[in-house]
Amino acid sequence: MKYKLKNIALVAEIFGGVAIFISLIFVGFQFKENTKATRSSTATATISAMASWYADIGNNQQSSELFYKFLATPDSIPKKQRIQAIYNLHSMFLIFQNSYFLVKEGTLDASIQESLTVVITGVKNQPGMLYYWQTRKSIFFEEFRSYVDEILQSSDHVSEGIYEAIEEKKTE
Repeated sequence: MKYKLKNIALVAEIFGGVAIFISLIFVGFQFKENTKATRSSTATATISAMASWYADIGNNQQSSELFYKFLATPDSIPKKQRIQAIYNLHSMFLIFQNSYFLVKEGTLDASIQESLTVVITGVKNQPGMLYYWQTRKSIFFEEFRSYVDEILQSSDHVSEGIYEAIEEKKTE
């Protein structure tokens, strides 16, 4: 009888070990799926935030004109409107900073941050952008400030024609 109980206990241990192994495989699979879902959700939230920002500016003629004037000649608009433009840019830069750190922690795909970097590159030489950054950069985390400063100092230029009229106004 003792021999049978030992065999039964040994078989039970083997089944228990196999069950634990199978459950670990399942947990690993679930972890992988949760990671995908988290990354997807984070990407969607980041893109939605940027789309909302662009829609808010683009669907309001007054906001669009103010933003355009601010980029071209920030000193030419009244102080209250300049502050409004700064707040608009600041909301976008908070999204940029958030995405920067989400990429660093691995929650957001780097290609999304790269596309946001192109946005900064597209306006980096505009007087309003430079005015904004000089007046507000101290509010951001030091690491992000360095990142944006590198973009502003780079020789990269991407405007895709959007800001050509601003460039023409500056030279006239």
